[in-house]
Amino acid sequence: MDYKKIVLNRLLDKYERSKAYLDGCSVRRIMLKLCSGDMPEYNLEDTPVRELVNSMIQDLAEDGIVKFEWMKFERGNIIDRVWLCLDKTEHAYREAGRVPKKGKADLVLKRIREALPGITQPWIENFFKEALDFIDAKKSITPYLPGDTGTALAVLKALMAIDSLDGEECPERVFSIKCFGDSKYFERYVKKRVAGIIRQYLVKEGDFIERPADDEMLAQVGIVKAFEQVEFCGNVSGRLYGKPVDFSTFRHGIAINSRTVKDLEVTGIGEVKKVLFIENRTNYMKYVSTDKAGDQLVIFHGGFYSPAKGVFFQKVYEAGQRAGAEFYHWGDIDIGGFRMFKRLKENIIPGLKPYLMDRKDFMSKEKYWLPFNKKYQKALERMLDDKGYSEFHKVIETMLQVRARLEQEAFL
Repeated sequence: MDYKKIVLNRLLDKYERSKAYLDGCSVRRIMLKLCSGDMPEYNLEDTPVRELVNSMIQDLAEDGIVKFEWMKFERGNIIDRVWLCLDKTEHAYREAGRVPKKGKADLVLKRIREALPGITQPWIENFFKEALDFIDAKKSITPYLPGDTGTALAVLKALMAIDSLDGEECPERVFSIKCFGDSKYFERYVKKRVAGIIRQYLVKEGDFIERPADDEMLAQVGIVKAFEQVEFCGNVSGRLYGKPVDFSTFRHGIAINSRTVKDLEVTGIGEVKKVLFIENRTNYMKYVSTDKAGDQLVIFHGGFYSPAKGVFFQKVYEAGQRAGAEFYHWGDIDIGGFRMFKRLKENIIPGLKPYLMDRKDFMSKEKYWLPFNKKYQKALERMLDDKGYSEFHKVIETMLQVRARLEQEAFL
């Protein structure tokens, strides 16, 4: 066991958390109390270990890196306290084989300052600015970025690459090769941290009770496992690569690639009077098979819709407006379903209405109610104060009274 590195690293850990590290003005000693829990390895009953540690600390003291005190009445036998000589911190880092925390911070700050003027996406710019201010003030790259400098720089590089995607989809492994020259590097070392930044700065997850999956978050910025499919059933007509297309022929629905969505011009939706978005795939398939009327267009919404789906939703909405259609969303009668409705309404369809999501619908399926906990209750209570959920305030009040939620599969 390398006791010298243990002592120096613990002293340097304390130093990097101290006022002395930030402004150099503290007069408090950066100290370890060897016999009071700061170094369990200093076993007083193990004479060889104790003597080895004593000798090592005396050597460091001779080099001027630390000072120490013997325990009262145990001079030459038991060391009570050891502290760092602040004018020798560079020597301490060198002896510990450790990169100074300030050096890491300066390197990351330099990279952020270089990159910031070229960033175009507001959420990435906000993250860079907040990280810059924090690291500059605290001289620490954590918690905004990983403590390892190489990984921190890789996260910054990935964010800059995402900024340059400009909304285009890119398979995850292709993105990793382009960014790092290794198809698996992104997934192994960077993905989780980048997904977390997306949650906080782009999606702003707020009241999410169940944490959205990393893949779901990455899809929001165009990094996908595979190009996404958009599924729908109904009278949609348009033009694709200069040729007319008519999707009404596909009576049981169709799925088109996200790249096709980008190139598709939706010219009309025929005699459609009702456009229905359905959150759950099973409900979507069932509705298309048995419940869909001829004047309806049904679209599989899925979970947290991606930009590719958003493009299709926008094109359908514009065609629906011209046709005078009404738009509905059918999701779970729970926090997730309410949030999906709100996002679709605020971002794309201002006149969106709920379908099978009111108090009457909730009460009709009592035997399928699912209980929720205190944390969930508080999230629902916050929704009552948000006008963005006004369509659901009555059903939320009932849910809070009976302490239950309902998944849309109950209507199958």
